[in-house]
Amino acid sequence: MSELAATALAELQRRIGYRFTDQTLLLTALTTSSYTQEHPEIANYQELEFLGDRVISLIIAEHLFAHGSLDEGKMTFLKAEIERNEQLAAFGEQLGLTAFIRATEPAIEISAKVVADVFEAMCGAIYRDSEEATGLREVKQFLKQFDLFTRLQERLATEEAFLPVRNQFENKFREIYRSNPEIRFRYESRGEAHQMEWRVEQCAIKDPATGDFVALAGVRSGQWFKSKKDAETDVLMQAHEYMAKRDWRLNAGETL
Repeated sequence: MSELAATALAELQRRIGYRFTDQTLLLTALTTSSYTQEHPEIANYQELEFLGDRVISLIIAEHLFAHGSLDEGKMTFLKAEIERNEQLAAFGEQLGLTAFIRATEPAIEISAKVVADVFEAMCGAIYRDSEEATGLREVKQFLKQFDLFTRLQERLATEEAFLPVRNQFENKFREIYRSNPEIRFRYESRGEAHQMEWRVEQCAIKDPATGDFVALAGVRSGQWFKSKKDAETDVLMQAHEYMAKRDWRLNAGETL
């Protein structure tokens, strides 16, 4: 949607469950960099997205910290799981967010990464629009509609949920090959230093029998991530599925 009428903004605020005092903050949160390239006088969501990312992290960290039986490693893992782009994009789709995003491309072509960013930007906008003492409370109230804290409690009750994707892959590999896997990732990056994004272009596994690295055909990032670790996690989930379909044989790829 290139322009947002007052009725559309009112509908979005109804879905959010928060009424903005400064409507400009909401508009900025919904504005992509592609839109500002054609309208350079308008600010985009990047600064609010940066703020919203930190606000969400703080809220999740506080909730997990209150669960005193969790160690630091489990808290870090669970927080990262909830904050993944795919999860935040799903929250955005639950709101029907793509219909309100200001972008040059049609709504159907807006990527999950952008939806996730806008969702974070909206959290940043709510925080900025609120009184300093109530900002976190308002964002937390907004997040409740996505059953975020219920999801956290369910994960807290399941010990198996804390086994990272890399560990799952390594454990299965060791079970089959009786050795630790050696994994190589080839990365691609974009963006400024303070907002660098990453994706994995290729994932290769060393064959213990031959010593050759075998590229897993088609196993690569489908989107950009804010860290190499997130990109690796996404690709390792694909690698696990790829290997499982081939009975964990390494001769079906491309030898490097």
